[in-house]
Amino acid sequence: MAPELAVPRLLLLLVSVHYGSRAVSDVTICTCDLSPGSCDINCCCDPDCSSTDPTNVFSFCLPGSTKAQSWACLSSWLIFRNNTPYSTSLQGAAPAELFCVSSSDASLNYFVTPRTVDAGNFASVSERYSGASFSASSATVSAFSSFYKAGDPILTVSTSGALGVLRQPAPIGDQTLCSDNNPAKFLQNTTTSCVRVLSNLTASCASEPSLSPSFYYQDVTVLRVPADATSQSAIGVPITSSVTSAPVLQGDVCYNIVTQVIYTVLYNGTQGITSVSVAFTVSNVSTASDFISQTFSVLYKPVGSAAQSSIQSRSGNPGYLYGLPVLSDIGRLSLLTSLGGDSCSRSDVQFGVNSVSGCVIRGSAQETCGDLQARAYQLLVGGSAPGSLAMFGNTTAAVVGDRKPIIYQNCSLQGDCASSCLLPTSLHMQILWARAGLLSNPQSEVVGSRFVFSCQYVQCQDTTPLQTRVSFTDLTRQGPAPRSSPTVTARAPLDFFFPFQNSAAMTTPRSLILCLTLSILSLS
Repeated sequence: MAPELAVPRLLLLLVSVHYGSRAVSDVTICTCDLSPGSCDINCCCDPDCSSTDPTNVFSFCLPGSTKAQSWACLSSWLIFRNNTPYSTSLQGAAPAELFCVSSSDASLNYFVTPRTVDAGNFASVSERYSGASFSASSATVSAFSSFYKAGDPILTVSTSGALGVLRQPAPIGDQTLCSDNNPAKFLQNTTTSCVRVLSNLTASCASEPSLSPSFYYQDVTVLRVPADATSQSAIGVPITSSVTSAPVLQGDVCYNIVTQVIYTVLYNGTQGITSVSVAFTVSNVSTASDFISQTFSVLYKPVGSAAQSSIQSRSGNPGYLYGLPVLSDIGRLSLLTSLGGDSCSRSDVQFGVNSVSGCVIRGSAQETCGDLQARAYQLLVGGSAPGSLAMFGNTTAAVVGDRKPIIYQNCSLQGDCASSCLLPTSLHMQILWARAGLLSNPQSEVVGSRFVFSCQYVQCQDTTPLQTRVSFTDLTRQGPAPRSSPTVTARAPLDFFFPFQNSAAMTTPRSLILCLTLSILSLS
């Protein structure tokens, strides 16, 4: 290390420059000094190393064993004149590009003994770092807002008077397991899907709360505005539903298990929530299933909006858009999907997307062949069979003319379940569509559909796969080319103006040329 510098005769900057590193005996802590009385290899701060400059003999210095230096550098071209006898290059290379000044503060050497912090000196030590993390919490509790803002959780009150929020279960973890702690946020239409693990469905079919529709709307009311939480006279908004059935175990099947929950919240601006309704999709799940998938949606609609009692949205305006649900007279057209094991559910048919899916069915000892046939048919069509499809994506229930009837091709169901049963095992939804309207902005339109069932003989107690398939066929035909103006097809003479030509002057009167020109333009 260079000795302390004398004051130069002429300097633009008064500095104290130090270069190099060496072992110093007055270092408080040398963390790599592990062998007292002997020199530790590559420990450049070990006082037992006899060399005056260990950096000359060690290949490298261990981390924390070199002198901590604080540098302040500026470009050498900013230095007008340098009168010091020391190099201005950090590495001594020439020409120098940086002029660096290092601090000679002894406290920067290596490490210092940590300062003990206790209750007596905590205030003085933390003063320079004090901020929000050290601020005392406010003793006042913030009042509830007078109205909901976008993104606010919707407050609820249970029958016992406990304040809570409207829940929208969401997936957590790698296995997307359902967490019931996720709050629904005001004015944010969201849909979540997650998985419920079924450890013993035979025992928990009727006792597991998350499988029952009542868990999602009974014994709780929604606060009209957040300020109602502190009002003694506030009246909550009840959550209404038309579904009253509860899960029930029959044989090895648990009936009426919730697989989809859709909340519809009507609001009136800053005046708050006026009504909340919930719709469910329930499925029959085999007790051998290990899990089920559930979907949760929250939709917000203003009070004056059209079709406020419907949870169905447009699939295009007017023509269908690719990937959006196909609409029928009973709602969205759906196809059969599997939840794992013998569990079946349904998913929307997306316009223009050809798909195949299905699940399995197995008859019980209590079922007759007719019962099994009816259950298989109900699974394939999704409960009530649709009678027609909406031609356009914005068709509403009030518009009757914009629908195309579905042509059903069934197979006769006969047989005795004692031996075998003729069961509908597949449904093929054939949807015909075409582009209509202007070439510059065509609109997709459904022009026809046919539902074709396939049946086969099965043993009632055997596991039988059911399959639904949907295919879209484009029938678009380009229209005729637009009619053009009539053209002159007769061959004109080479000397077109011959009859009107002046033989003497060989000129054509201007009036005649103008008339002929107008005649040609009218013909073309």
